[in-house]
Amino acid sequence: MCIHHSVPGIVFGSEVGLTGAMMKVTMRVLSFLLLIHVVTEAVEINGNTTAPVREAPQTNQVKVPLVVSTFHMYLQGNELEDTCNIIPFNLDTLQRCNYNTSSPLVIIIHGWSINGLMEEWIFRMASALKSRLGHVNVLINDWRPLALQPYPVAVKNSRQVGLDVTRLLQWLETTTQLSMNKVHLIGYSLGAHVAGFAGSNFKRPKKLGRITGLDPAGPNFEGVPAFDRLSPDDAKFVDVVHTFSKSGIGLAVGIGQPVGHVDFYPNGGSFQPGCEMTETVNKHGLQGLPQSIKCAHQRSAHLFTDSLLNMDQQMMAYRCRDIAAFNKGLCLDCKKNRCNTLGYGVKKVYSTSNKGLYLKTGSATPFKVYHYQIKVVLTNLIEPVKAPVSISITGTQGESPYLSFNLMQEFVENTTYSSLFAVEQELGELQALRLRWNGEPALTSWWRQFSNILSGTASQQDTQLSVAKIRLKSGETQKKTWFCSQAGDITHLKPSEEHEFVRCQDASKNRTTSSTS
Repeated sequence: MCIHHSVPGIVFGSEVGLTGAMMKVTMRVLSFLLLIHVVTEAVEINGNTTAPVREAPQTNQVKVPLVVSTFHMYLQGNELEDTCNIIPFNLDTLQRCNYNTSSPLVIIIHGWSINGLMEEWIFRMASALKSRLGHVNVLINDWRPLALQPYPVAVKNSRQVGLDVTRLLQWLETTTQLSMNKVHLIGYSLGAHVAGFAGSNFKRPKKLGRITGLDPAGPNFEGVPAFDRLSPDDAKFVDVVHTFSKSGIGLAVGIGQPVGHVDFYPNGGSFQPGCEMTETVNKHGLQGLPQSIKCAHQRSAHLFTDSLLNMDQQMMAYRCRDIAAFNKGLCLDCKKNRCNTLGYGVKKVYSTSNKGLYLKTGSATPFKVYHYQIKVVLTNLIEPVKAPVSISITGTQGESPYLSFNLMQEFVENTTYSSLFAVEQELGELQALRLRWNGEPALTSWWRQFSNILSGTASQQDTQLSVAKIRLKSGETQKKTWFCSQAGDITHLKPSEEHEFVRCQDASKNRTTSSTS
């Protein structure tokens, strides 16, 4: 399960417009209402909120370590009843479940539970692993009795569950000669830290091969020492996907800091496309809030599963200092391992940089989009502008719909303006683009505007964008393409006006300029 509701340790920021004591009271009331909502919802769905507690096996002949959580071998289906229960220190269960001692092992670990349900994404991921890898043992670690507790208690229990995983692996190493290098733990939310605790019990040369953290829980873990959370020390390779580590109202469910060898931040690691809080709350009221949070938090698991199912549409991410620079399109560089693939097929790159890997995604599977930087060279500018534009691109494999964004000054005292945009379909070799200016630029100097009003001498450059040329860079192919006016000279773009630009080597053909008002 997951952390997808208000819990102790979550911080709400001040951007919502409330201040001081009023903010605290409002957030507490909101948290209480959310808790009532999700518990009521769980009762309606499941009939009760408790999961059956499975006691650890006991024997009078051999004293074995206590293992509280249970492990289920995934075979097929979407229910826990379709799995086969593997009992640590009981060899007969390995044979009964057809455990293949020569195959690698993947263990999926859920997170905090507020309703006692085993969620669908777990079985979908297990099925995708079996489909993609073929010969693999996929286990589901069920620790709901320890997770179905107040969040701080579940946090403390996570160390015991990590120890359960450790004991299972040590037993498999002894009885089946399982190499720890062939072990991959996939932990979601609080389960990501469970995986970290398990991995920390193995030292070189027997470290676990890989741990994948899917939006690791933030409350009680943000900013703590590495040994108290998931960290790069817990496996030979640790990759992490952050999908709800921050938001516009300061709500943080997942951890924001880098905690792996590579840390991915889809859409900035905040609200995900299709999960926007404003839209769901406006549409469903307060009931829409937990669904929105759950949607963004759980997107990490869906992205990972998508990488298993859509091998021909792998999601590319790019190393960048922050989301602001990424949104300017300044980080679409793959040199020196600056880009990587999100999901199962990640390149195992051990970077010393703390910079995250950023990418855009779609709102539904397949989530892959194609990243482009648009760089527009403007002339005769005295003051910086922030220009809202729309663009449509034509390539050998199709044409994109119009996409709207703001051109932002690339660097201080520079007439080059840049932005990032993403399209959902592959366009092939780029041929032409249409640029529409959606309104007058916002001059950064209010004094300049005031002076123009007083003098009544607003210059022509205040009412038009003078475009010298445009460059597009593809993140996925790394190709750069320059576009020029069909007339081969400066294009003066007025508000609500549109112009077509062609590849610069084609500009000499001097095709008819297309302009609409």
